[in-house]
Formats: sequence, structure tokens, C-alpha cells
Amino acid sequence: MQEMTDLIYTYADDVANIEDLRRRDVAASMAGEFENLKSLMDEQCIVLPPDSEPESGQAFLDRAADSSKDTKSQEQILELIQDWEELQLFGDFAYERGIVRYTVRGVNGEIVRETQRLMRILRRQDDGSWRVYRAMWHQPQEAR
Repeated sequence: MQEMTDLIYTYADDVANIEDLRRRDVAASMAGEFENLKSLMDEQCIVLPPDSEPESGQAFLDRAADSSKDTKSQEQILELIQDWEELQLFGDFAYERGIVRYTVRGVNGEIVRETQRLMRILRRQDDGSWRVYRAMWHQPQEAR
């Protein structure tokens, strides 16, 4: 296996690979594909959910997948837009800050539009792809 330090990635490569991560994140989230979402997380990923203790990103998604197995209680994501306002690269790490806007059909059929602020630290993998290393967000707010 080639050492990560032997590989040279340009800024354009990094941005393109981060954009790929974002596209895959939205697609997996829209489809409720928890295994695909887990594949976008670094094996050392930690998430900091609102009003909760930090935990493994993998465990967080496992719990979310378990709670969504009851199809009668599932919400349906109709639209999900990630609006990233900032991206900073620091070698094999990057952070991004932005707003996630989504429209959800609730279990009662009601349409709800919400936003969340999100900050993620990303980590470059050996193959040049990027995965989520840390993530934090606030409680959803009703969109105005």
C-alpha cells in the first residue's frame, strides 16, 4: 500500500472529491440508504448530535436505521439541499460549514420544511477520496 504522504493531490482534485462525497451523501440520505451513508464516514468518525453525547458515526447511523425499520413511522425526504458556505483544506483534513435545507413528508402526510446548520471535518483517505471524520449540527428549525 502506498503511503499517503507519497501521493500528491491538487486543490482541484480535493474539491472534486469532496463534491463527490457531498453528492453521494445527498443521494444516500434521500434514499434512506444507511449502509451507503456509513460508507461515507471515516472509521474513526464521531458525531455530535444536538443535546446528546458524542458517539461513533457508525453507531449513530445503525440506531437511525433500526428506528426507521417500522415503515409505518417513516418520514419521506422529498428534497434535500446542502448549501456549503465555507470549505477550508488543511493537508489531509478539511472542514466545511453550511446549511442543509430539506422538505419532509411526515408520517401524517404533512409537508414540513426545515433547515439545519452543519459543520463537518473531513479526512482524506488513502485513495484520495474524502470521508466525514467529525460532524455536528443543531436541532432542525422550521424554514421560513
